Amino acid sequence: MLTMGFIENYHDWLKVADTALPRNIIGYLTQLCLGPLRADPFTILPYDHPKEIAKCGHKVGTSFLPGELPEREGPRPEISGWIAPHRQITQLTGDDMHKLLAQAMEELAAKYSSHTVVRTSVLEKSGDAFLVADGVATPHSIAKSTKREIAHVHAGTGSGDYSLHMSLSPADCKEVISKKWGERMTLAGSLVPHEYLMVYTPRTKEEVEIVKTIVSAAIEFMAGVERPAE
Repeated sequence: MLTMGFIENYHDWLKVADTALPRNIIGYLTQLCLGPLRADPFTILPYDHPKEIAKCGHKVGTSFLPGELPEREGPRPEISGWIAPHRQITQLTGDDMHKLLAQAMEELAAKYSSHTVVRTSVLEKSGDAFLVADGVATPHSIAKSTKREIAHVHAGTGSGDYSLHMSLSPADCKEVISKKWGERMTLAGSLVPHEYLMVYTPRTKEEVEIVKTIVSAAIEFMAGVERPAE
């Protein structure tokens, strides 16, 4: 018989479960079985490995950020204990920040319209995501392994914490993790590439702009596009 603790944990998971896994006992058991694959969220060792860099089709140290990031103020947010969904549970924000973040994503969609398309996330199976446009060749194996998906925001009800998942170049992964803007996804290096990160939800207008530059770097890396002139 199922224990009371198991049942309580299952119902807690249902409250935050998204559409990446079935929202039933099969999905819950699946994320439990994936536990042994849990990645170290803060290691940057994979991003210096020559074979990993070679997968990305760039030279060592190639960055798509405009420069060094400032260090994110304060401690990192707490993250839920589930393998999936991978969400932050503290330092959450309100509608004002959510609207600014949505506006920033709309501006990026317009800026990179010739290289990206916004459609339903193929990884989360719901919500909007940036994907490499159909007519654009994927520049490396990372883009192929994410099914051309570049980034998405965890918006909406349930598990909508307004953090983001995205893929960045190895050099930019190191910068984002080291400066506390994000961490590796729970399954990075196994079911998703090492370069697949969570970026924490921005808490201020200034942080929205920084997150915008990080998403811009993800787009340029994944779609093989040079930064457009301002």
